[in-house]
Amino acid sequence: MTIRKTKFTKAFKLETLQLANQPNTCIASLARDLDIRRNMIYKWSKQLNQKQDKAFKRIADNTETTHHKATHSEL
Repeated sequence: MTIRKTKFTKAFKLETLQLANQPNTCIASLARDLDIRRNMIYKWSKQLNQKQDKAFKRIADNTETTHHKATHSEL
């Protein structure tokens, strides 16, 4: 069995958190729309709160990441 790991860009994570912080946003619904697990949104939020500008250091580069290139506004 192979475990598939998807890498997300810092921009994707920040935009996802921005959407999650909007009033009346259902995290489960947002996660479903973005095809990610909802606990990832909570994890990213915790990382951002703890590390501020240093959050998401080990992330994918925009050049090598093909996953989630669509903008959230297209959803």
